[in-house]
Amino acid sequence: MLRAVNHADAPAPALFRAFPALAEHVPWLPLGRFPTPVTRLEGLVSPSVELWVKHDDASGNLYGGNKVRKLEFLLGEAHARGARRLVTLGAIGSHHVLATAIYGRQAGFAVDAVVFPQPITEHVREQMLADAAAGARLHPVGGYLGVPWRVLERRRGNDAIWIASGGSSPIGSLGYVSAAIELLEQIARGDLPRPDVIYVALGSCGTVAGLLVGLAGTPELPRLDARVVGVRVVDRLVSNERVTRRLGARTAALLAARGEHWFDHFRPPPFVVEHRCFGGAYGRATPESDAAVARAAAVGMTLEPTYTGKAMAALLADADAGALDGRRVLFVNTYSSADLAPLLAGGPGVAALPRALQRHFDGGATAGKQ
Repeated sequence: MLRAVNHADAPAPALFRAFPALAEHVPWLPLGRFPTPVTRLEGLVSPSVELWVKHDDASGNLYGGNKVRKLEFLLGEAHARGARRLVTLGAIGSHHVLATAIYGRQAGFAVDAVVFPQPITEHVREQMLADAAAGARLHPVGGYLGVPWRVLERRRGNDAIWIASGGSSPIGSLGYVSAAIELLEQIARGDLPRPDVIYVALGSCGTVAGLLVGLAGTPELPRLDARVVGVRVVDRLVSNERVTRRLGARTAALLAARGEHWFDHFRPPPFVVEHRCFGGAYGRATPESDAAVARAAAVGMTLEPTYTGKAMAALLADADAGALDGRRVLFVNTYSSADLAPLLAGGPGVAALPRALQRHFDGGATAGKQ
């Protein structure tokens, strides 16, 4: 049985506070700043809707967002298995790839990332430059058909461990089991009242899968029966209710297999997938998500248009239609609010990117640091 990495001086994650025996059987590496705050947000929706935000954007000093929680368990597992190299997958502007590069390097791993195309924006260009600055070795493919072979090629060798796209595996989803328990703790302390509805972006499904497991409660914390609305932001084939529930069940089974039989018969809260905000292609902003980003910015919250902007667009559409009147709503902000400027300033610039990616920058390989 794998043992957790020993970090006696680091505050335990909520998962271990609720189930102390798991600390001996679930590897974990402290990376982030937890618990993340919960605050009431005024001025974005009608006063008839009580809106709260769970600020997972502030989950880390180097980089925030929802990937930090997942990587605490994924990198802990990688250490426990003796890996020296992480191999992962994402779009060329992937937040997951960047978070894995940043925290993987901090933990002493080399990081290889197979990356596939998405619509090019300034944000995507910045993400690629940040990947290079964080030391990631990017391996671009021309489309989805090229992914399996390139991933197989990068995974060769006994030194590598695979990190699923988005960090969404049973191990990675433990981060959001812990997040859900953290939220139950905050409710129990009176940091926020019990929400009726929770909105969160649904991409590779690991975040929502973990929430469904953790919100089912613990021996000391009652379950939360808030309706979880996963706002789909990727293709329906890989992001849907069936995939999410199955990953949640596999995550609970992992916890049971590692000694915590509380999870043998967990009962998830109500869960629905909102499909209307996708926009027809991965990484494509929509007029509604752009408007949601602008409305959020006006009240001091930074979102981006392809994940959190679409989740907020769904929430705002429901609020504007009166569907949330009299309800208490929680929005989980999974976008990093960490400033990338110091990382980019010390980076090698466009010239360090593979040639297939340099073409997305004016001036190509001759461009300087950006």
